[in-house]
Amino acid sequence: MKAALAVSALLALLRAALPASVEVWAAPSVYKIRPDDSPQAANLVWDGAARTVSIAGARNEHVPFQLVISAPPPPSRYVPAASGFFVEAGDLVSGSGRIPRGQIRLFLQHYVLCPAPSSPAGGAGFWPDALAPLTDPFAMSAEFRRAVRNRPLWIDVVVPEQAAPGDYEGALRVTQHGKPVAELKLRLKVHDYALPAQSRLVTYMGLSAVRLARLHNLREGSPEARRLLMRYHQFLYENRMEPWFNELLEPEIERKGADIRVNFDRAAYQQYLNAWKTKRVVLESAPDRLRRVLDGEPFSETFNRQVRSYLSQVAAWFRENGWADRLVFNSPIDEPNTAEQYEQTRRWARLVREAAPGIPFLVTEAPVPDRPEWGPLTGFATHFSVHGNALNRSDVLEAIRAEQQKGGEITWYISCDQRFPQPNYFIDGPAMDPVMVPWITWRLRLDGILYWALDFWSQTVDPWLNPNTYLSGFFCSGGWVLNGEGSLLYPGSRVRRYTGQRDVDGPVSSIRFELLREGIEDYERLWLLRKLGDGEFADRLAARLVRGVRDFSRDPGALFRARAEMHARLEELSRRAPSTPGR
Repeated sequence: MKAALAVSALLALLRAALPASVEVWAAPSVYKIRPDDSPQAANLVWDGAARTVSIAGARNEHVPFQLVISAPPPPSRYVPAASGFFVEAGDLVSGSGRIPRGQIRLFLQHYVLCPAPSSPAGGAGFWPDALAPLTDPFAMSAEFRRAVRNRPLWIDVVVPEQAAPGDYEGALRVTQHGKPVAELKLRLKVHDYALPAQSRLVTYMGLSAVRLARLHNLREGSPEARRLLMRYHQFLYENRMEPWFNELLEPEIERKGADIRVNFDRAAYQQYLNAWKTKRVVLESAPDRLRRVLDGEPFSETFNRQVRSYLSQVAAWFRENGWADRLVFNSPIDEPNTAEQYEQTRRWARLVREAAPGIPFLVTEAPVPDRPEWGPLTGFATHFSVHGNALNRSDVLEAIRAEQQKGGEITWYISCDQRFPQPNYFIDGPAMDPVMVPWITWRLRLDGILYWALDFWSQTVDPWLNPNTYLSGFFCSGGWVLNGEGSLLYPGSRVRRYTGQRDVDGPVSSIRFELLREGIEDYERLWLLRKLGDGEFADRLAARLVRGVRDFSRDPGALFRARAEMHARLEELSRRAPSTPGR
């Protein structure tokens, strides 16, 4: 009893000795705030002397920044970290309108422990990534009950499309156990133009119904798992992206005697094609459902006849519904890398051309073979998704231009073996990398981007706890530990466990995902400049920030200056336009 009292008295003394100072400051979205970073007196969005955050954006745009609470950690691990913090935002008001507080979304950043760096630009230790919607008070601690000096929040101001242009002002209030700690002024300049509702950038983002169901504790194939997959897809559409493959749009395939019959889910197609206005539906040229019922050896007469029947029925369905321009058949050979795989790819391309003339055939390969003796894929494939490393070759870039002139569509992708200084999506990578991916896409005159998985959680027990989500990436990266490879989203079923905030019935975003969307919105600005008649201005800006896939700016100041110039030019061009752009 006496010992327990002595311990309690010691803890009370230690708590009393804690410094009471708490600092609240702000930072741009393109910084990553680590636990021990020093508070900043001023930066691109923050004026510490005036206690003011200043941001700017267009209508129909996300305008994020970060608010950081800093407090000295306790002197001993036996003393709990300061707790009870909460942040609230008020309405943003101008002389011409109001943006309600519901358009200001607050997220608590989850620190994840990276065991080793992902690249020369990375590092071990705690890094911020998952963004848990703020619902409850929080403490100054990270995973493993480690007290930290900083707790950053991600604050996303979603500007309504109908918001009046002008200068808005509001407040951010920080409390601890309900008592005021700090109040910051928030200023938002809404520029007089709107970003398009539909992105012009092609985005192929990988999601798996099986992986989603597993980490959300749902039975694979159940109605609940189906609804969950749709919530993840809806999240993509809300952030200007689309799924690469979509299990809900895959047709049912059955065999009646020697005949192949194909059936489609009309309700799913209505939702995705008409309501969500999907730009590309990528279907396998030979899905597993088809392979299970095929007769004969691959490419035999019987085999080919049944494959052509499947392909022609799919193409007919899309044509009957007016969607033929959105269908893409994908090659069954991913990243062909031998003479045999090249020949098989050509055979599949021939089957698609014979059975579904005019429907594109996509292959994940460059238009130029690694070895000339493998023969060409040009003239067979129409669409190419090119590995980022290949974009460093002038012959590949020339071949890309030639394919685009023939009507081909070229996307590019990032994977584990694309090393610094090329961009990647690692948790401990530079914050500017995801932002600059769409800028690189514009600069190289490509049509879109592909990322193989947003939810590759198969090789980790829990992505909230272990960021090394793609263990086998060690072998293709030259021995680096790839923190967050293939995992830009988090399962919402584990939010409470790791952050103290309420669980989410669907996906939880990450800083990397949000930064990629920022880059996509920059791409939309570049596209608007071209649409309104000043594509040369857009190209000059992109050339200023990007020389190539290995040579681009990671300077946030340069990015902010480019955005300011785009805002000014787009306002000028919009005033001359006969109608409001962005529709």
